[in-house]
Amino acid sequence: MGCHRGRQAAGARPNRRDGALRHWRALLQLGGVLLMSAPQRVLVVGAGGLGSPVLRQLATSGVAHITVIDDDVVDESNLQRQTLYTGDDVGQSKIERAARVLRKLSPGLSVHTIEGRFVPGTAMALLSDHSLVVEGADNLATKFLVADAARLAGVPAVQAGAVRWAGWAFCALPDSACLRCLFEDIPRDQVETCAEAGVVGPVVGVLGGLEAALALRLLQGERPGGELWHYDALKGVIRKTFVRRRSDCPLCAGEIQDLRMERYTAACAA
Repeated sequence: MGCHRGRQAAGARPNRRDGALRHWRALLQLGGVLLMSAPQRVLVVGAGGLGSPVLRQLATSGVAHITVIDDDVVDESNLQRQTLYTGDDVGQSKIERAARVLRKLSPGLSVHTIEGRFVPGTAMALLSDHSLVVEGADNLATKFLVADAARLAGVPAVQAGAVRWAGWAFCALPDSACLRCLFEDIPRDQVETCAEAGVVGPVVGVLGGLEAALALRLLQGERPGGELWHYDALKGVIRKTFVRRRSDCPLCAGEIQDLRMERYTAACAA
């Protein structure tokens, strides 16, 4: 028995005590690179329907550090789609409850929480300290603010949106198409948000998973910039398209040089 203890065959699983077993399957898909050992810092904007699956999957894939920003408390209506929370969490801060769950899932994970909104005045400073930003906000103003700030800071952004039974996920690199190449500007009065129209739990679960997958691909060196994923749960369809930079996009053309609050007409709540 003793002669085998110090040896481990190639491809054998690591000892449970070294903490790596919880990430074993993820590591096989990531080429054996333990992300927790790399200086990867991810900013997640929003800890709700999209943010919940993003946070859970990033934490259990071995990301070293996650900063999460949200200003909301857990409401009973959140429980059908925000999988980080239970009935015991109702009325409590989302980010504090989320951080507690994430640390249990991945004891070696560094989690920093910011209770507040993602706003123009602090956006650039936050982004400058992170490898990428993953956005899971429930309003269009914050989505455009994240897109603009990420481009100005030179940080990759993974974003998504969902309403009722469908939604999308998108990845922007500093030199790829951006959110404004898709939507140009914040739509006025014709687009419902998930906060207004509602969203089905499995839809945000799928889209949050797509966001997490795009983020992990970025962290291991891939460049999925311009990838746009559409998901329609009623039709049972998921498809990928590629978005090219628009010549008249104000962000890609450098016409947007700052984050003036008046540009983001709705309240910038995460």
